[in-house]
Amino acid sequence: MKKHFASLNILSPEELNRIDPFLSQRKIKKGEFLIQSGNICKEIAFIRSGVLRSYFIDGDGEELINCITFEGELMSAFSSFITQVPTNENIQAILDTEIEVLQKTDLDYLYQTSAEWQKFGRILTEMQYLKLEERIISFQKDDATKRYMLLEKNNSEYVKHIPLHYIASYLGISTRHLTRIRKSLL
Repeated sequence: MKKHFASLNILSPEELNRIDPFLSQRKIKKGEFLIQSGNICKEIAFIRSGVLRSYFIDGDGEELINCITFEGELMSAFSSFITQVPTNENIQAILDTEIEVLQKTDLDYLYQTSAEWQKFGRILTEMQYLKLEERIISFQKDDATKRYMLLEKNNSEYVKHIPLHYIASYLGISTRHLTRIRKSLL
């Protein structure tokens, strides 16, 4: 996480080092949860290796995947993290995953004691918003083939290990449609 934060060139080295005592490492086995619906999110995770998915259960009891997060990315139930109310989402490891974790209370402390960390938090939030907006626009503008090709291009080493029904749900299509797309690209 620290290396990722450093790459953003927002915090001075001194300010960046203040995070050291607050970071912890964790392993999440395939199928285990980072958080489940009904709980309050109290941490943000940086994926060192592996893949996490975020999903909701719809009115028919079906899983709807809204996010798949890969190595080198941040993951959290962000709405719950910000508001401290129970989340409706589940975040689960698709593969064995190693994460670095920062607790909300520790991040709040950094915000309260440093203008640089406040600026960093604002920029990080803006980046997450832009990522969400990009996904929404992609759903409105791009067809499923283009969305799949982008996912494959950016994460090819992991995509082959993700069950097809997860990818299909993430793309908003049926598994059958995804199979046709994959065949057409061979």
